[in-house]
Amino acid sequence: MYQHMKKKHKMFVRDVYASIAGKPGQSCCCSTDCEDTALKLGYSIDSIKGIPGDANLGLGCGNPIAIASIKKGETVLDLGSGAGFDCFIASREVGEKGNVIGVDMTPGMIRKAKEHASNAGIHNVDFRLGEIENLPVADNAVDVVISNCVVNLSDDKQAVYNEVFRVLKPGGRIAISDILSRYPLPDHVKGDAKLVAGCIGGALSVAELYAIIEKSGFINISVMPKSNSHEIISGWQPGRNIEEYVFSAYILAKKPNSAGKENDIGSKEYFENVANDWDHMRTGFFPDSVRDAAYKASGIQPGQTAADIGAGTGFLTEGLIKRGVNVVAVDQSPAMLNRMREKLRNYDTIEYRIGESVNLPIEDNAVDAAFANMYLHHTESPLDAIKEMIRIIKPGGVLVITDLDKHKFDFLVTEQHDRWMGFDRSDIRSWFEKAGLHQVNVDCIGDTCCSASSATDEKARISIFIATGIKI
Repeated sequence: MYQHMKKKHKMFVRDVYASIAGKPGQSCCCSTDCEDTALKLGYSIDSIKGIPGDANLGLGCGNPIAIASIKKGETVLDLGSGAGFDCFIASREVGEKGNVIGVDMTPGMIRKAKEHASNAGIHNVDFRLGEIENLPVADNAVDVVISNCVVNLSDDKQAVYNEVFRVLKPGGRIAISDILSRYPLPDHVKGDAKLVAGCIGGALSVAELYAIIEKSGFINISVMPKSNSHEIISGWQPGRNIEEYVFSAYILAKKPNSAGKENDIGSKEYFENVANDWDHMRTGFFPDSVRDAAYKASGIQPGQTAADIGAGTGFLTEGLIKRGVNVVAVDQSPAMLNRMREKLRNYDTIEYRIGESVNLPIEDNAVDAAFANMYLHHTESPLDAIKEMIRIIKPGGVLVITDLDKHKFDFLVTEQHDRWMGFDRSDIRSWFEKAGLHQVNVDCIGDTCCSASSATDEKARISIFIATGIKI
């Protein structure tokens, strides 16, 4: 009986997507304005320009390519490739020496994707008819597996991840956008073929997903909810508030290399993976008023030079340059700086530099002020990081740090790869003074940092401090 139900659901899902393949611009999950949908999911306008035909069907719940860190010459596999939208974007990323494989169980989708590739003269993409539980791909053949809102459609997700593990090369990785459940879904939802095909009924909880991925052999597993998940899902089942029960998330994991298991994913790799989506994610963590308080406390003036340490995608830098300040933006993640460079390409008063917390690529006594927002809790040694920031400040210059007060939300360590669970303000004051700063002030900024755990839906509300000190 159970196997019969699984087969019935799979046939229903195939029929739904066959119908979509025959009716361009329609989707079971998303709006019919496919370009607007893609932008909402996290694709840039540049990435969707020139995509052949109607390959963009408006399907998905995120942008897996944004977190895949695809490199030239790699082989990429797209699970449930549809009309080829993500495959064609990935084909640009891998270049002429790379390859992209798209697998879909719907003949109409494969036919449409092949037509698009032929008409556009794209030769590094291979579309194959097949099921994601039994991939038509050789062992150890793929560098990265992507998928956009497809694995939740499978009635045997363990088989899917087992297959993904098989086809990945040692050290290969997954970068998947999918729908997960906040709470256990009732049987009548899981048994509803329409809700399964609508990307809802097949959603796993984070705990279930972790168990499946670990059982397949993956390491470095990370699940990151999209900050605009409510916006993405709210129109799928109007009036049913389904966005309160399921959410869109990015899923990362790695196949161990031949030498065995590596250490857990680090802060640098985490930010490399989320760079293209960080501006969306950041809005759910801390408000814009944090940077306004930092600017005010610094007293920075037009024409002066500031260092933005742990600059990310430009949260602080953007405001500084609009105030007429020259900025040296430093981050350990090339992807984060590239994203900032793309956003702020019309400004010529920014220097972009790759650097680590205890070896900043800035000479001594070079800047009038140094800013670090939500950076200190990612450093291995906060005191050493503070000393290094002081080194680059001119005498009479100011250090401004905005960060989290001490808290108890340990999910931030596992899910967002924080090194420190915030700080006691007394410790911050002591470190500033030990490092030689004067007129030290540490106070509450009046705002809170908010973050929801993908595993438990626990909401973290953490007060934010602002610390300032003058270099003599």
